[in-house]
Amino acid sequence: MKNLFKILMIFALSGCLTKEYKSGVPIRPTQINEIKSATTKAEIYNILGSPASTTFVGDEKWFYYTAQGKIFAFLDPKFSKYEILSIKFNPDDTINEIKLKNISHKKFNINMERETSLPSEIKLNFIEELFGNIGKFNTSNVPSSL
Repeated sequence: MKNLFKILMIFALSGCLTKEYKSGVPIRPTQINEIKSATTKAEIYNILGSPASTTFVGDEKWFYYTAQGKIFAFLDPKFSKYEILSIKFNPDDTINEIKLKNISHKKFNINMERETSLPSEIKLNFIEELFGNIGKFNTSNVPSSL
């Protein structure tokens, strides 16, 4: 009787270890056809809603994603479906490029670079960074009670 109880407990607990994983909004085939006929950012927003992510450097891109899979205990999820839709816009808010990628079977590599470079017009050396703020602060508007 004790062995039967242990076996039942193992089966019951193993069901708790595996769970379905769903994230993002699934992109339906009818929406893909609507996206292809769209020409502006407003039309894309009306079809798909607000994006999951956007770029903040360079040309504006909107990203939508769908992720489905299973998670076993505390391990990384195994994706059965992982799609990313990226839409690149021109400065006048018209669509420049649309890409749909299925990356469910790819392994993700960890970025080993120690520095992220951003495009910038300002290039400072060590001395300029160290002494660059001297004289830039105005204390005439600060109340005297502080």
